[in-house]
Amino acid sequence: MKVILFGASKAGENYISNHPNIEVLAFADNDSAKHGSSFMGYPVIAPADISSYDIDNIIITSQWIDQIHGQLTNDLRIPKAKVIVPSKQAVKAALPFEDKRTLSFAQTLLRTLNRFCQTRDIVFCLDSGTLLGAVRDKGLIAWDDDIDLAVDKTNFAKLQSALPELSKVLTEQFDVDWNIVIINVNGIDSCINLEFANSSTSAYVQFDVSIQCRESLEGYSELLSSGGLFFAPAKHFDNYEPITFLDETFLAPFDKEGFLTFMYGAWETPKKTTQITEYENRRASMPSPKGGIKIQKHTITAKGI
Repeated sequence: MKVILFGASKAGENYISNHPNIEVLAFADNDSAKHGSSFMGYPVIAPADISSYDIDNIIITSQWIDQIHGQLTNDLRIPKAKVIVPSKQAVKAALPFEDKRTLSFAQTLLRTLNRFCQTRDIVFCLDSGTLLGAVRDKGLIAWDDDIDLAVDKTNFAKLQSALPELSKVLTEQFDVDWNIVIINVNGIDSCINLEFANSSTSAYVQFDVSIQCRESLEGYSELLSSGGLFFAPAKHFDNYEPITFLDETFLAPFDKEGFLTFMYGAWETPKKTTQITEYENRRASMPSPKGGIKIQKHTITAKGI
């Protein structure tokens, strides 16, 4: 099957890894700065150039699914039957928490982060799938592939200042090689990712800890890294409430069950395979930004920035 992936992203990398039999001809992307470059060895093209390729399908590997689907089918007149919206699992890496050693590592890491932040008066809360697991499953969801945390802008800045110290703590406690990645979206530092690679003596399944900055604007808590795509009523993140998780006290959004209903709908029923289009907390009709989302990253390692 000859395909073009729309979205030169980590999701695209994972999709290729999970589907080794597809023939990728190119990546399309709305970020004009990427046009003419390559990603994973494939050319990155403008959406208008898709028509010059003989393909079977276009697979959307971006969080802007609704907007890109409309762009493809309405603006570029590509038949809907050719456009594929993959499940979340199709664009994710291996499932780390199904591995017992990795699960134990992730649990210890969460406790370490909780204690590190508590002793430095840095306030964060559980978010998204990690919150769902804590409330419904009393643990990390076996088919989740990352850890989701959230902070407000004030605590995001405090955590940024403490990152060199956090890097040292993590390096001393865990036998892996750490990278702390600060993600800047459209000129704003919006997310801190804790990423690791195995050392010569460890063999964990890789996952990220994503610490997202949220900002309350006009009654809504905006997930800054999404460029306004994902949101929630501000009441859930203007105040937090304690939750017992991993035998410790963490913080959860206020009225956590209400937030989970807003985000997932019928969250009480486990659902292993989902699509972003099923999420209740996205602005499906929001236009994608002209020129795409501008993302920059810089990394802190145990040796510094």
